[in-house]
Amino acid sequence: MDKFKINKVLFPTDFSETANIALKQAVFLAKTAKAKLHILHVLFPDMNFEGNAPVPHGKSYNDNLKSNVERILKKISNKIIKENSIDVSYEVKFGVVSEQICSVVEDDNIDIIVMGTHGASGVTEFFSGSNASKVSSRSNCQVITIQKDLDENGFRKIILPISLETHSRQKVDYVIELAKLFSSTVFIVGFTDEKDKLTQTKVKQYVKQVEKYLLKMKIKYNSSTIFKDNFVKEIILFAKNNNADLIATMSENDFSVDHLIKGSYSKQLVNHSDIPVLTVPVFSDPDLYSYSPYLSGAVFE
Repeated sequence: MDKFKINKVLFPTDFSETANIALKQAVFLAKTAKAKLHILHVLFPDMNFEGNAPVPHGKSYNDNLKSNVERILKKISNKIIKENSIDVSYEVKFGVVSEQICSVVEDDNIDIIVMGTHGASGVTEFFSGSNASKVSSRSNCQVITIQKDLDENGFRKIILPISLETHSRQKVDYVIELAKLFSSTVFIVGFTDEKDKLTQTKVKQYVKQVEKYLLKMKIKYNSSTIFKDNFVKEIILFAKNNNADLIATMSENDFSVDHLIKGSYSKQLVNHSDIPVLTVPVFSDPDLYSYSPYLSGAVFE
């Protein structure tokens, strides 16, 4: 089984304008990858209030609410099938949005999520963040989050940041798969905020290694290095300066003071970048090196 091949695309929707923008990309991805598209809407059980206590409406009320949403999803699905000739399914679930999305990923063996995000900042970001950032940090599959409409469907220029950490390089093969689908150019960006020359030299060596891999895989690429302090700010600026349409990151979480206050780099990117973000889950699975051609080193033999 190819862990990097895209067979099932999940599109969670709240029927917002941002979700509709993301839907176009989800459909195009599914069509290009010859994958199945699954559409999900999550309802929070509607409540009455008796005094100050919330009390769920009865079963018939929520069943009716679910049926109404299913009719909308059926109409959307039929239109997609008619116009794109792809396999589309849909479902409605009740509960917390991020939890239900991650549950569907597990139950349905989803390979990638494409969803809209309204972003978050200030107090909202500190205490909770957006549903998109929660899904990106918790999902066991890769997630593409989209805030604004793109000039075209697909992702033609992908930013691939590379640092010293092994998990930073776990995303390489995922980016390769997308680059193959969309004939993308990959912008390898070696990054560190360390000022010592030894660390910077090691980052440059990893960049060279990724270059060699992309060349072998026949992927177009450019490469650069950034040795500055603010990773999120610098990567977004680099992406904008190069007219990129996707930034790849890992769903890493550490406990530095900066991350405790602002959230992981992936959460910050999802909340603040108006360029779509691909978040890849961090794996500690010991089999990782056996299924990743890049990390195994087999491709260099």
